[in-house]
Amino acid sequence: MVYNKKGAQGIGTLIIFIAMILVAAVAAGVLIQTASSLQSKSLDVGRQSQEKLTTSMEVVQVTAEDTSDATINATQDQFSIMIRLGSGSTPIKLEDLTIAIDTKDGSQTQIWSNSALSDTTFNTTYLASGSNHKDLYIVTGDLVKFNIRSLYNISEGEQATITILSKNGAPQPIDITTPSSMIRKVSRLYP
Repeated sequence: MVYNKKGAQGIGTLIIFIAMILVAAVAAGVLIQTASSLQSKSLDVGRQSQEKLTTSMEVVQVTAEDTSDATINATQDQFSIMIRLGSGSTPIKLEDLTIAIDTKDGSQTQIWSNSALSDTTFNTTYLASGSNHKDLYIVTGDLVKFNIRSLYNISEGEQATITILSKNGAPQPIDITTPSSMIRKVSRLYP
């Protein structure tokens, strides 16, 4: 009879041992799933951070047209902003761009449109295309001209800020000051 008690104790110990293995397996599964989820999220955050740091636009030139009357007239005259991507930048989708114009009289925001200029939209023209050119995107090697209109008159010697905002990149502010004498048809405002 002594042998039966030892067998019963051995089976009880075996059941507890199996239960501990099952609990450890479940805990390991939860830890592996959590680590996998955190790794996926950290890779997404890293990719987004890299895009924000590496997606930059270089402003080549800003001009205003029809300025021979000494004013950039609201809703009539237009700004032209020539830009290209900075080295190593990821492509930028045109519909992900927004342009904000701040003048002494007020502010406005415009979104990209493939149609004619309006008070709320700007359009683009490709001046040069890179080897990896893709329509409706700005890629390395492209030289693009943004055409925009201001809602407010800007006279001689006034300051304004045009900010190009992209979905993934850092804002690109352009501080401009109009010439003290605008007598030409086209006035260069930046650089």
